[in-house]
Amino acid sequence: MLSIIEHIEYLLTCHDCVAVPGWGAFIANYSQAHYDEQQALMARPRRDVTFNAGVTHNDGLLAQSLVRREGMTFDQAMRFIADSVTTFRQQLAMDSEVSMGRLGYFRRNDGRYIEFVPFDADNAIDGYYGLADVNVKTVDMLERELAEQEAAAAVPAAVIRQERGLFSRRGTRIAASVAALIGMGILLSTPVIVDRDHHDMAGMMPAVTAPQSQHLGGFSVQQGVVNEPIQFVQQPASAIAAVGNTAGKYYMVIATLRNQQELDAFKSKYASLVPYMKILDYKGLMCVYIARSDDYSRLMSLRDELPQPLRDIWIYN
Repeated sequence: MLSIIEHIEYLLTCHDCVAVPGWGAFIANYSQAHYDEQQALMARPRRDVTFNAGVTHNDGLLAQSLVRREGMTFDQAMRFIADSVTTFRQQLAMDSEVSMGRLGYFRRNDGRYIEFVPFDADNAIDGYYGLADVNVKTVDMLERELAEQEAAAAVPAAVIRQERGLFSRRGTRIAASVAALIGMGILLSTPVIVDRDHHDMAGMMPAVTAPQSQHLGGFSVQQGVVNEPIQFVQQPASAIAAVGNTAGKYYMVIATLRNQQELDAFKSKYASLVPYMKILDYKGLMCVYIARSDDYSRLMSLRDELPQPLRDIWIYN
């Protein structure tokens, strides 16, 4: 949609003033880069867009831009500008605001006067686009900050001596308590065998003899070591053995091998399954199965009994 706003935005990139006949003039004010010592900020150079409603004369700049780009005659361009200003006034009366694209917007305050609010952006300032303010601290600021940090980190010597003395006294009490607890633990936990047959009961210390062998059922105690006969725990029967591998129309196949050499290597790798292994000839291949059953689901339930690499089983019918 054709609008004079985009022409105003473009013209402000290369001109300091763009007048809109019957409305006012947009003015770009240049500010040099400067250092704000209070904020420790190096401000970038900028051109701030303002508006002056008192400048209503026609300098022809806006009309010439319409003529060049839109192919209008000068009179057509002037009529188009006048119609745009009328539209601005109507919109301002209805909505109390009129947007001026990337430049800012007009608003009516208390219904009495019109105010232009510029956007804080480099829209019409291509020469400075991308520049930003930089925080730069002076040497005096850095020295003050360093002194404050050192003062905050410093601890008075008297406080250090007091803390050291408190630590020493507290550490001594803790060490004494730990030593007492260790002594009581040794006294209560160390077994002492007393020879009850010794008749010298008047001594302060009981007589201690060498540990004696004692026979307690199936156990023997010799020199403080309990020797218990080794008993092997009988492992429960494997679920694979419970199913069996001699009957059933379904075969639980765990490997398909090509020759005896591969079969010997397979048996060596999975020696625990050798007692259950049987061979099924299938098209010249050696199919190793370890269980058979008429219950398909029962064979599938045996997968968890197998080593992880063999759990991708094949049920052959």
